[in-house]
Amino acid sequence: MISVIIPWKDRHELGQTLEQNLPALEQIPKLEILIVNMGGDQQHLQELLNAVDCKGITVRVVHIFTQFFNKSFALNWGIYHARAETIFVLDADVILSETTLSELYSLVSETSFANLHSVSESKPQSVTQFQQLCQTRTVLTLPIGQGKHTEILVNQSTLNNDQRTAPGLVMVKKQHILDVAGFDSKMTYWGWEDLDLIVRLKAKLMLEQSLAGCATHLTHDDTTRNLGEFSKAQSDHQNFSYCLDKYANAHFSGSFLQDTCNQFEQYVSVHQHS
Repeated sequence: MISVIIPWKDRHELGQTLEQNLPALEQIPKLEILIVNMGGDQQHLQELLNAVDCKGITVRVVHIFTQFFNKSFALNWGIYHARAETIFVLDADVILSETTLSELYSLVSETSFANLHSVSESKPQSVTQFQQLCQTRTVLTLPIGQGKHTEILVNQSTLNNDQRTAPGLVMVKKQHILDVAGFDSKMTYWGWEDLDLIVRLKAKLMLEQSLAGCATHLTHDDTTRNLGEFSKAQSDHQNFSYCLDKYANAHFSGSFLQDTCNQFEQYVSVHQHS
């Protein structure tokens, strides 16, 4: 069984995402979907869910009653309520190929987790075939972990970034996420919360990372990202700097326990969609 966790705030693409992902979701027995609505319009979400026939798949909604959105905080509450032993994090604007979930699930074990191999844009830029075949690859080597050496694939993409890796689309055993205390909600805005989890899974638990499957990202501009007053690059750099400080001080935990403690329960409710 897999718990698919989708963090959400007023993203209209969710209806299309659920509808077009049904062929992939139906490949997994006893799969459940957890929509974590943090600060979004409840009626809008209900309308999106009512428009999709999930064909017997269990859909639960976790409402977090705030005005702001923090992806890591939302994901930690999704993990907290997940019933399955395996977690898959899915964005509200990503369409999986039909076999992707099965491919990823076959790679997850007591010693490994898995990410999508590649994500393509639904509206790719117009470039030459030569440019499309050009690749950029960024690898970060950190002096941490077993043997004081952990390599992280930050990104591998075509030159125009229309096809790239997807560190945020991760499948991992729930216990492994708990062992590193989940995601880190101290990163308030966009960027690095996904790579930070990968760093900690590899450096603290010594897990192997595998890549498989493909998906399509529903193309949008940066206005839909949680950037505050920052640009995309500024937000990413701020979170990256915060993470480097953490690792330098041998801190490899997320904020799961703090985020899901009793003081926040009054702001959270869970409902099963019927």
